[in-house]
Amino acid sequence: MLIIKGNAKWAKVFEPDTRFDPEGSYSIQVLVPEVEAAEVCEQLDAMVQTKLAEVVKEQPKLKAVLSTRKAYEEELDDDGNPTGNLIFKTKMKARIKARDGRVYEQKPAVVDAKRTPMSGNELIGNGSVVKVALEPAPYMMPSTKQVGISMRLKAVQVINLVEYGSSGASSIFDEEEGYVANAVAKDNAGDVFGDATADAEGDF
Repeated sequence: MLIIKGNAKWAKVFEPDTRFDPEGSYSIQVLVPEVEAAEVCEQLDAMVQTKLAEVVKEQPKLKAVLSTRKAYEEELDDDGNPTGNLIFKTKMKARIKARDGRVYEQKPAVVDAKRTPMSGNELIGNGSVVKVALEPAPYMMPSTKQVGISMRLKAVQVINLVEYGSSGASSIFDEEEGYVANAVAKDNAGDVFGDATADAEGDF
């Protein structure tokens, strides 16, 4: 499992998105400065090359037609120029079908900096600092003869929240002494990440 730290973009981790997939899926993009992402890029590139070698060994006739696809891409500004950031896209299907035909529902664990599960009342806006735990799954697509990596979302830790739609009540009022909403009951989901107070400034 890899853990990537960066700025969130288009986070859909509390409710599944069904616009392009009727079964629904969760997803989040993570923007990381290219220099900071060098180590994880090397790991992912090596996985692609290992998968490519495996496919060629099993099917030598495909060697001449196989191509590779990186597990990340450059972020471009509105004028099409690189921003210096890399985009890591990760996704989780909301429903999966087992070999025995049974269908299971799943969702990513989402916790705050103290590893307390978040309820989804505060949506994760673009620019939030997050850690994303993902499982890289190398593949070879027979239809395109392309070798790449599927980035399977597992969990998200929000280090610094930029709340989506921040023009709401949270920015209208000042803080006052009084009632504080109870946090969601803590469970094992927080165990995916270390305590952010100890390693929030760390890399991947």
